[in-house]
Amino acid sequence: MPGPIALVNPSVLVNNLSVPVVVNSVSYTEGRGEQTVRVQSAGGGSVQSVYSDDVESKLSMVKFAMLPTAENIALVLGWKDNTNANVISITGAGLTRSFTNAVLTSDYEVVLGSDTQLDLEFKTDAAV
Repeated sequence: MPGPIALVNPSVLVNNLSVPVVVNSVSYTEGRGEQTVRVQSAGGGSVQSVYSDDVESKLSMVKFAMLPTAENIALVLGWKDNTNANVISITGAGLTRSFTNAVLTSDYEVVLGSDTQLDLEFKTDAAV
C-alpha cells in the first residue's frame, strides 16, 4: 500500500473555469475562525475559563498567483467586477474544497515582466 502523497499540483476552478496558477502559490484557510479563552473569577481564589468563538473571523481565505498574461489579467478583472458572486474550487489527490461568495479583496498589483506574477487574495464563506 502506498504512503501519503503531498498535494503539490492542485486544480483551481473559479466560476467553473479551470485557471492556470503559479506553482506552489495556492493556499487557503478553512474558515473555522479564531477562538478565545478568557478567565472569570469564581470567588475564593478560584477561576473559570470561558471559551468563545470569534464569529467575525469565520471566513475562509484563498490565495494564489497567476502569470501576467493579457488573458489572465482579463479573468482577474472579471472576478473583481463580480463582487462576491465568485465560486472557487480546489481539488487534488483526495482533497476537495469549495468556497462560495468569494470576493477578490486585494487591490492586486499588475507587475509586467518575464519574472513577475499577479498575487490574488479572496475572502469567502467558510470552506465546504
